[in-house]
Amino acid sequence: MNLEYFSEGLDYLMYCGMKLSPEQRILIENSLIALQNDNRFSGMYLWGRITATKNDYYIAFGFTNDCLKDRKYFYSLDQFQWQLLPFVQSPNIFQATILAREPFIGDPSIQTYVKLDPTFNIVGNQVAGIGCPEVVKLKEEERLAAIVFIITEECAICPRGAFYKMTDGRVIPNQMFRGLNNLQIDNQSYYQLFRLPRNDLKVNLAKRSDYNYAIDFLDTIDCVIPLGQAFALNLQKNERLVVIKSCLWMGMTFFHKIDSHKHGFLYLGDGKKNFDLLFMY
Repeated sequence: MNLEYFSEGLDYLMYCGMKLSPEQRILIENSLIALQNDNRFSGMYLWGRITATKNDYYIAFGFTNDCLKDRKYFYSLDQFQWQLLPFVQSPNIFQATILAREPFIGDPSIQTYVKLDPTFNIVGNQVAGIGCPEVVKLKEEERLAAIVFIITEECAICPRGAFYKMTDGRVIPNQMFRGLNNLQIDNQSYYQLFRLPRNDLKVNLAKRSDYNYAIDFLDTIDCVIPLGQAFALNLQKNERLVVIKSCLWMGMTFFHKIDSHKHGFLYLGDGKKNFDLLFMY
């Protein structure tokens, strides 16, 4: 949720039941303004809230020069003081985060033990043996950083043209973006994943007859597996508003005002992936 139109964006999300109390709005908005000024960010966003048994985690991020590569994530327990989220690189931490089924507690220092999946020893295209599953010590702060990264990678959305790739490789908000029109609004190929692209650039450009190198470098949501089931698009014609919900990560919601530059996403959930999606159709 962009801090520039924070209150208005939250009002749009109220159509699908995503809301914060008036006190939370004021406190979060003012604290994020102070956080942006202290770090001299060019852009500041509220990522969302992960519910816990004791204290909920509020997540925000900002950037300086590149809105994809220069992101810094912060978390807060009181919606006032923000702490920097650690950068997680270990594959075991990500795997343990997915396998951890216990809810978040709300204490960043708590440590839990998660048993990873067993490894298979392959010899000559045959399974020669099964290794003992490794047990990983998982700190809740690292688990929080990992789950925020995973959710962002899989379902954070922006409309096509909202971000512009400069000739030097930097990605910045497109000041000339005026929103999607009525002919584009219900087409999932006009919505992109707001993270570094995974597909080859030629693949993304080859899918469009009207491709533009500066804005079509991101992956589109119509390629997310399971195809056609990962997102649910709802159109509010009276309000000229489109809302897209993630079916894999329940609680991630995106909005875009038709013929307007205003758009954003917000996650309000428990950090659990919906593994039952394929059985819901």
